[in-house]
Amino acid sequence: MSMKAKLILLFFFFFYQVINHGIDLGLLKSIEKVAKDFFMLPLGEKQKHQMLPGTVQGYGQAFVFSEDQKLDWCNMLALGLEPHFIRVPQLWPTEPVKFSETVEIYSGEVRKLCQHLLEYIAMTLNLRADFFEEMFGVAVQAIRMNYYPPCARPDLVLGLSPHSDGSALTVLQQGKGSPGGLQILKDSKWVPVQPVPNAFVINIGDTLEVLTNGKYKSVEHRAVTDREKDRLSIVTFYAPSYETELGPIPELVDENNPCKYRTYNHGEYSKHYVTSKLQGKKTLEFAKVESKIATS
Repeated sequence: MSMKAKLILLFFFFFYQVINHGIDLGLLKSIEKVAKDFFMLPLGEKQKHQMLPGTVQGYGQAFVFSEDQKLDWCNMLALGLEPHFIRVPQLWPTEPVKFSETVEIYSGEVRKLCQHLLEYIAMTLNLRADFFEEMFGVAVQAIRMNYYPPCARPDLVLGLSPHSDGSALTVLQQGKGSPGGLQILKDSKWVPVQPVPNAFVINIGDTLEVLTNGKYKSVEHRAVTDREKDRLSIVTFYAPSYETELGPIPELVDENNPCKYRTYNHGEYSKHYVTSKLQGKKTLEFAKVESKIATS
């Protein structure tokens, strides 16, 4: 049976979980192992791949803009994947030995999953199944591995500050045996997302909200820590080519659904996103029509 026939979506607001996704469960185990093994390396080894200030690739903490800023309780390793020119080879760990090989295979499978999911989303909008594939061009893809150590006072810190993602789709794999930590904001309340075994959690990003003129909405979410157990998650971001001009799809704009977002260059928005502090859905104001009018 093909992946298309087997995919089952368990919808939860604009987060949903995908089971029967066709990705080998052994591969899920392998990516978790190399990620955890990397985070268990001595600090000096990890710092060979240190994230540079103002960037979001490498090891460390992203979205840090001042010495006085309260930091998230999370270590990250973020890597650009596709297209190849966004890769920074010196940031790719050589330890553990099979790290790069595993990331390459895993990312190829997740890329296919994203393409299939966008086909289904296109069909729900009465668009051609290949609409987004054609629009996105050579889609941008990145991976981020998050490690949250146990925290004696989880009430005082966040694993990851509230935010929405700038991607079109975000695919989250929660480490097997890790405590739940993902929460979404719904009706002004933080609601935990309970992981389904061997499922991917799929998150709609800001880019898809703009393209669908708000029909699909990105969701503010955060990660919390656990007092006793560490937590591992592996996140893939999938978005249009940086050269793509984005704005509401014309078929989704009419007198009953006026245009809510302006047209802009995706590369321009990506630079805005990675240089902004994580703060709810504030980065999406970049694209809103009313935001443009207010500054004109």
